[in-house]
Amino acid sequence: MFVRLSLLVFVLMHTIFSQAQTSAGVLPFSGIKYFNEGIYCKYAEISVDGIPITHNRIAAGKEFILKLQLPTGFTEDAARKVYPAVEVTYLNAANEVLASITNAFKDKEKTGYVGGTLKELNVQLSLQPAILKNESNVIIQVRLYDLKSKKQHRLFFPVSVAKANQSPAVSKTAEAVRSSDNSQGLSTGVSFQKATIIVDTSIRVSPNTAYLSIDIPSISGTSMTEVLGGKNTFWVYDKNMKEIKITDKLLKKIGGSMEGSNVNMIVKVPFKTKKELQTGYTIRFRWESQDGKKVIDIVSTK
Repeated sequence: MFVRLSLLVFVLMHTIFSQAQTSAGVLPFSGIKYFNEGIYCKYAEISVDGIPITHNRIAAGKEFILKLQLPTGFTEDAARKVYPAVEVTYLNAANEVLASITNAFKDKEKTGYVGGTLKELNVQLSLQPAILKNESNVIIQVRLYDLKSKKQHRLFFPVSVAKANQSPAVSKTAEAVRSSDNSQGLSTGVSFQKATIIVDTSIRVSPNTAYLSIDIPSISGTSMTEVLGGKNTFWVYDKNMKEIKITDKLLKKIGGSMEGSNVNMIVKVPFKTKKELQTGYTIRFRWESQDGKKVIDIVSTK
């Protein structure tokens, strides 16, 4: 039996991911890349033991759930039924197939679902040793497709296989990040009112680079020492969601008292040169405390 999320988490996730049905993107916390190709989902979430993850790290041998909320776009038959199917493929870092399942919903191929009643689809996934084959990083490709048309929704979940002494990174208290540009984002363990996100082309350290400026004032639940000691990571994708390797360094400015309960954080994420006219870059920034219990994860498209 699948464990359902609390109403609070549903409301938060529905708020962030129903703002726009974009054609492609990446999700905070899990790092899932998604492609809407005729079928849309309000959000996709990974949960371990019924609790949403805050990191893509999952233990070997563990089973977990991919929740696809409010999938739409399926073709109805004469009886107003729809026929979703799910293909699951496990890939290694070299994109070689480790294992695959043609249709995880094979038992519903003939009966289908009554159109308009499909609220969510839960896909059970696993990191069994027979699948992993000693790989430390795998990509789980999930293709939600329509048996009555060529429409589909693709997701790519990059999994880092946890070491034996690593505890699962999960949280029941995720909060939606409010931002000036309606960027997607989640946080846990810390709170703040709003992040101001703009494109900054005035940085003298690298005068030819455009940066995504993320200004987060008055962060509570942490300290300047903890924020300074945390890990900062960023990813940049082009309009086709292909990752771009950036050589320029992330810039940051942390303010507040060493013992104080409110911290101001400004980060500048390099993502393209000033001369580039292309838009549609997706930039993901993630800060997490050393123990991994406090996280800020923001995704913005510029």
